[in-house]
Amino acid sequence: MNMPEELDLELPPRTNAPYDAPSAQELVEAVKFFISEELLDEVPSTQKWKLRIASNVLAIAAREIENYATDKRSFDDFLSSLNMGSERELSLALRHGDFDNNLGTILTKLMPIVERKLLVANPAYLLSENNT
Repeated sequence: MNMPEELDLELPPRTNAPYDAPSAQELVEAVKFFISEELLDEVPSTQKWKLRIASNVLAIAAREIENYATDKRSFDDFLSSLNMGSERELSLALRHGDFDNNLGTILTKLMPIVERKLLVANPAYLLSENNT
């Protein structure tokens, strides 16, 4: 019997294929944590706002990475439901009045996509809107 069989070693599950750990999202979150939790207290108050901006940008990037596949699929499904191949094509069709009789339907289909974009850009915005 060889050694790996004796010890029954197993590699951890790969959730970031084809890349190795840590994932891009984990890297971004680690830098965000370092900036917001460790570095922020070590810089002069005149520089803290720059670090807060950097931390917020990294938070947005992490949420985009986390939600990209689902949100892309939803947006592609939305375009497909209107027989549109791209956002540009939809924009031109709207501009030309092709959907003037269906604007309510388009709005209904578009609202969840807009809400997802807001959740990625700034989740606090929707939370504060829902609590008022």
